[in-house]
Amino acid sequence: MKTLKILDKNLLYHLQRSLTRSASHPNQAGKMTIEQTIQYRAASVSDLTGKVALVTGGTRGIGRAISIALGAAGAVVVVCGRDQVCAELVIEDIVSNEGKAFFVQADLSEEDAVDTLIERVVGKFGSLDILVNNAGIDADAPALTYDLTDWRRVLRFNLEVPFRLSQAAAEHYAPRGGGVIVNVASVLGFVGVQEACSYVAAKHGLVGLTKELAIEWSKKGIRVNAVAPGLIQTDMTSELWRNEGAKAYVSQRIPVGRIGQPSDIGGAVVFLASDAAAFIHGETIVIDGGFLGT
Repeated sequence: MKTLKILDKNLLYHLQRSLTRSASHPNQAGKMTIEQTIQYRAASVSDLTGKVALVTGGTRGIGRAISIALGAAGAVVVVCGRDQVCAELVIEDIVSNEGKAFFVQADLSEEDAVDTLIERVVGKFGSLDILVNNAGIDADAPALTYDLTDWRRVLRFNLEVPFRLSQAAAEHYAPRGGGVIVNVASVLGFVGVQEACSYVAAKHGLVGLTKELAIEWSKKGIRVNAVAPGLIQTDMTSELWRNEGAKAYVSQRIPVGRIGQPSDIGGAVVFLASDAAAFIHGETIVIDGGFLGT
């Protein structure tokens, strides 16, 4: 038998702690369900009829596309954001395709908005089945001179807020047998780029948080997964795709040969929210046109 070498003492501590917890709760640790017959029935990939889905940052860009995709799959979509005018355009798109959508205004840079959002949605719509943590911000600058205020602001918005909303959603999900959380990470949760220290740190953290929450909450029926978009054509990335250098970048680094569209992300989120993904926990689906494969 090969000796397992663990160099990180912190990792060893957490592994030992996990084993100790399992040993002290044998019934909980060993609890599992084995079906008497092997299941071959196909689960629906796109039927979210009647599910209530909350999308933060749902008024623009990737969030808008996710909201529209969830609505097309039958979910009742709660579009969360600051801009009511933009939200009404998203809702119009969803309703025009015979979907249902509503706007909940919230500025997630404010503490009270984060603390009360899940409670507001459940109180207004009676339930919550799907949480999509999409809202995010950026502040680019060289790491050597990076402003600590910007660092804290980006980490809070892109990592702390998804964690807190996931906590609140899980408190609602657990007593009723489960629910879905989908985090919107980034390919920058796997690699780094110049002058994006806070964003890269936050997205790496979000990929790790997705795994951790899945481990802790899977037995409660709560599925936590993520998507990691590559270069997507949105307002937030306009400086990247509007210049001539973007064409060279796309041809050299993105094998599919094009910039991604917000609509490329929506289908993956619908899949992760559906019963077809029932055995997927803690995964991050990369949607980047092959970028990470180069």
